[in-house]
Amino acid sequence: MSGDPSGSPPPGSGARYFAWLYAPAGARTGIAALFSIEHEIMTGARARLDHSVAHARLAWWQEETQRLRASIPAHPAAQALRNACLAAGLPAPDLCALPELAARELARHSLGRGPATAEDAAQDAALWTDGLFSPYAALAAGGAGIGSYAAALGRALHEHEHMATDRSRSALEAQLRALPGHLTPALRGGIVWASLALRPPRAAADRREALAQNWIAWRAARRAMRGRT
Repeated sequence: MSGDPSGSPPPGSGARYFAWLYAPAGARTGIAALFSIEHEIMTGARARLDHSVAHARLAWWQEETQRLRASIPAHPAAQALRNACLAAGLPAPDLCALPELAARELARHSLGRGPATAEDAAQDAALWTDGLFSPYAALAAGGAGIGSYAAALGRALHEHEHMATDRSRSALEAQLRALPGHLTPALRGGIVWASLALRPPRAAADRREALAQNWIAWRAARRAMRGRT
């Protein structure tokens, strides 16, 4: 993920790139900063860093998300996100759930635990939604009446991306259908993200797969602009 809060996630960022690309133009700077923060926080849990280094990074980000919530962040990406929210008439976002999610992942790695249980997955999905997807949706839609719909879609999306089953697929499809038509244009980037999750990539380096992802993203965004999912 790019560390440049004023840029864009690179195409190699997968669905997040398309979620940024198809978001309303005025929200993209804030969304790029949000994704940059997520990357910085989660890297400490996933990069197999020295345990003490990983904990130090995580402790700093726990403090930084609290500073961001108080609208006094220090990190450039957090400052860019705060500024984007204020420009959109939104309060400084609360991303404190992301370090909590990273701490859970770090603990699992440290203990050598395997894949999360269904209960773990549900708890992770709730934290990820609070710390990332709901702020993403608020930026995309200007916070207008989207909270409960975004929360339900975010939880279903995270669960399906991390523990795909027939049940999780059905749940994600149901949440897409539940979105009111008047909200789908603003949330089209999130709809694109979910649509890509419903068709897992087959070969990351395959040019045909990249073209397929672009086609699926474009079609999903076009439906969303028409009030459909």
